[in-house]
Amino acid sequence: MKKDKKKKKAKHEQAELRPLIYADKEVSTEEAGEEPLRDAVQLTGGKWKLRILWALRSGESIRYGVLKQQVNGITDMMLSQSLRELTKDGLTERRQFQEIPPKVEYRITSVGAELLPAIELFRAWAIKYRREEHKNG
Repeated sequence: MKKDKKKKKAKHEQAELRPLIYADKEVSTEEAGEEPLRDAVQLTGGKWKLRILWALRSGESIRYGVLKQQVNGITDMMLSQSLRELTKDGLTERRQFQEIPPKVEYRITSVGAELLPAIELFRAWAIKYRREEHKNG
C-alpha cells in the first residue's frame, strides 16, 4: 500500500515539473501557476501601492507632499510605509536632499514603470466594470 502511494506521489511530482505551453512559450509549472501572481500581489498589493505607482507614472521626481495630494485619502503613515516598501522592492527610488527644511523626492524606477501597462489595463477594466454595473443596476 505504501509503495503505491509513493509511486503516485513521485508521478504527481514529475507531472508538476513538466513544462507547459503558455502564451506560445514554454514555461515551468511554477511560472504558470499561482506563485508569480502571489509574488506580484505581495509587491503591489494593498489599498495604496498601485495608486502610488500610478501617481508616479510620469517618471518625474515628485516631492512627498505633492504625492500625498495626488493619492486621495492616504495617511502620512500609510504613504511612508508604502513608499518604504516600494523602494525596498525596487519599484520606486527615494532621493533625499541635505537641506533645511528636509526635501525628499520619489520617482518610479524602470522596473516599476514596467507595471504601468498592467495598471492601465486594470484601470480600464474597472472603468468598464463600473459602466456595466450601472447599466444593470
